[in-house]
Amino acid sequence: MIKTQKLFEQIALVLEERIVRGVYAAKSKLPPERQLAEEFGVSRPSIRDALRVLTTREMLEARQGDGYYVSDQLQRAFVGGWQDLLQHHEYLESDVLDFRRSLEGMLAAVAAERRTDTDLERIEYWLQQIDAAVEHKSVKLQSQADVNFHQAIAEASHNVLFIQLSASLLRILHQHTQQNLANMFSVDDDAKLSLRVQHWAILEAIRAKDSVLARQLASGHIDYVEQSLAHYRQLHQREQQAQQLAHKDML
Repeated sequence: MIKTQKLFEQIALVLEERIVRGVYAAKSKLPPERQLAEEFGVSRPSIRDALRVLTTREMLEARQGDGYYVSDQLQRAFVGGWQDLLQHHEYLESDVLDFRRSLEGMLAAVAAERRTDTDLERIEYWLQQIDAAVEHKSVKLQSQADVNFHQAIAEASHNVLFIQLSASLLRILHQHTQQNLANMFSVDDDAKLSLRVQHWAILEAIRAKDSVLARQLASGHIDYVEQSLAHYRQLHQREQQAQQLAHKDML
């Protein structure tokens, strides 16, 4: 006997696929029921039933009086306690960056092979947002735009596992590595220029569908990130030591 799928179940599957593909990002708010009902051409009760199904599956979180938000369970399973571990064990950062170097290179190569014109527009948009954040000297916006730039490349791979893995990895690094880099770039003009050149070069390689060059540039970018972090920490350590000596002189 062939079981006919109910309308709300079909809608739930479409919404679930959007979540997995990153159309609705983790922790983002879903469009209101009325808007979804208009988009699917169905009644609001059908949308409501679909949302309940996804809430039961823990793909969505219902917030009373504020609608539905995308759960971060897919990322949370990977992230786990890694953020806390990175805070307490600095040597793990090298392992994470080593992993990211391989992943970013592969993602850029696959993106070069599969990207669409819309993918290119999205990647370029986030590069423009990075430039705007640098111009306005907003460390927070620069850091977030940088994360979104790298995630846009991952999404241009059109592979849901790559997309989710990248999002999880960037989430681990966002508050830790990305914030340190953003602080450095906010005061180092040479670093800002180098980062800008690297980012745009990666985009142009993806635009040209040169997967070999895209992989090399993306991997080299992570090399630069790792070297910059080490340099920034060294400068910070020297400044702390100098301040301690200055404080001693004043006693």
